[in-house]
Amino acid sequence: MSEESNGTEATAEEDNQADVVNLKVGIVLSTGGLGDKNFNDMAYAGLLQAEEEFGIEFDYFEPKAVSDYIANFRLFAESGEYDLIIGIGNEQVDAVTQIAAEYPEIKFSLIDSAAEIENVRTVYTDWTHQTFLCGVIAGLETTAGNLPKTNEENVIGVVVGKEYPALMEGVTGFMAGVKYVNPDAEILSASVGDFADPAKGKEIALSMYSRNADFVQHIAGASGLGVFAAAEETDNYAFGVGGNQNAIEPDYIVATSIRNVNEMVFNEVWHVIQETWVTGSVGSGIKQGSVGYSVEGSNVTLSEETIKIVEEAKKRIIDGELIPCRTVEELEAWTAENQYFN
Repeated sequence: MSEESNGTEATAEEDNQADVVNLKVGIVLSTGGLGDKNFNDMAYAGLLQAEEEFGIEFDYFEPKAVSDYIANFRLFAESGEYDLIIGIGNEQVDAVTQIAAEYPEIKFSLIDSAAEIENVRTVYTDWTHQTFLCGVIAGLETTAGNLPKTNEENVIGVVVGKEYPALMEGVTGFMAGVKYVNPDAEILSASVGDFADPAKGKEIALSMYSRNADFVQHIAGASGLGVFAAAEETDNYAFGVGGNQNAIEPDYIVATSIRNVNEMVFNEVWHVIQETWVTGSVGSGIKQGSVGYSVEGSNVTLSEETIKIVEEAKKRIIDGELIPCRTVEELEAWTAENQYFN
């Protein structure tokens, strides 16, 4: 079963003035844990909001490795205390699938996955939409000469934590955004192989900057903090991902490819309270306001022309006139058919 979000989630805040509810939620965070200034912190913030507004109780695990997931989910499930158990990310698909089958009477939500899992509600956003607009910024600004840290080379980088299908769609979306306005750009890409290794993230980004990349987009969880450190060390630019990361290094982070994970988690609780929680796969993108870009908090000033083109691309996606490709194999043919300046 699959359903497409129709924007009703956005009204949750308007309707959340409910009485305090007797609801207990467990969440298994992804490896990297709290303090990643990204995915885990946003998910935790969503439950803090639900705690404040609804009076729910929640507990959480911070697994150190993928091998911890099954044990963490089982501890929540076998206790019988939790009305909703939430997982985070594609790494947890196997664990959620196994435990949900063992405990079919319990509600399980898996955030950031489009997997079809029996007895589970999976909630995902369109990664190509999320990263496309920052790709447009990078493609325009790398050759425009508007920003003081850019060089004369036409090179841009993107770093992913692990090569999961959804995240690779994010890589492709960023590349498509670059190629939409700058088809001749060289785009470097690499995988850290871990979401909690900022040292390796930094090493990869330093290599890209040494090859004349002006901008590096990360899609790498806590490993992306290393990308920001490399941008500062080499006096180059980077893009954040997830919650607004611009304030982490405001002189070097141009914008963030936004995804409102906190709202996704909060809405799962809200649906349980409203008795509208159902299993299936629920997705949304730019049109629903769940993803996009933000320059708020950055000290890097983009030109009015760049913002105009980015907003035009955003409107075209909303109107269905522009559909970013989903795989790198499609990129060349897609680029030939989709050019802003043609």
